[in-house]
Amino acid sequence: MSALYPDSTAPAEVRTTPPWIGPLSGLLLCLLLPAAASGGRCPADRLAEYAWLTEEYYPFNYQENGVMRGISVDLLRMVWTELGIPGQRVESMPWARAYERLQHEPDIVLFSMARTPEREHAFRWAGPIASVRFALIARKDRHIRLDSLDDLKGLSVGTLRGDVSDTLLAGYQGLASIQPVARMSQNIDKLMTGRLDLVAYEEACWRKISAREGLAPDSFETVYVLRETPVYYAFHPDTPAEVVDAFQAALDRVKARPGYRELLDAYLR
Repeated sequence: MSALYPDSTAPAEVRTTPPWIGPLSGLLLCLLLPAAASGGRCPADRLAEYAWLTEEYYPFNYQENGVMRGISVDLLRMVWTELGIPGQRVESMPWARAYERLQHEPDIVLFSMARTPEREHAFRWAGPIASVRFALIARKDRHIRLDSLDDLKGLSVGTLRGDVSDTLLAGYQGLASIQPVARMSQNIDKLMTGRLDLVAYEEACWRKISAREGLAPDSFETVYVLRETPVYYAFHPDTPAEVVDAFQAALDRVKARPGYRELLDAYLR
């Protein structure tokens, strides 16, 4: 079963784009969508003033030679073009710090964020970007088997601090040694040197990042699936609905074109 499902259905709470919006350009959106909640300005223009935050989570968002790349970053640039706004700066930082900023600073967008029931009412959402599977991954030569998370007793698990997997495993800290770090490269090193038994990461992303690190993806295996969930662009909760609606409409149009599938294939094949 593939770890990535780009055509998955969004949660029921997600706004759907009205059928009449599909063919409209960013200019017509400015003319037709209400602007009162955006200080009288076009919602698309407001998006040009936002701060766009992400983390290193290859191949969804990552830096290469000082340039931000990845599925979510490239898709975001396509949305900006669709909206007719100039390309914006994307800032990469540890997830926990970016998440803190999103909660307390206005005009912030953070991606790619798993849309979970626990987070549902904390932010405004646009997406989905794709659907992913967060899993516990081990080296095959360790022959680790888990029937439930209770089988983690005595094992050590590397997570990304503040990530959804880290949150899901927080209740097992007394049973296992849950070791959050800022960057996955630290977990890879610890797993390969025997200082970790398991790593919590997105399944398809693990195959890509392990290959990038010069490791054989087939030497690892998923031993437990923590959660399958869609990932989104998350907006500060006070973001005007008109702004999120304009972004969602542009994203829907971009995803309806062949370029979206080509983007996924380029990064995940």
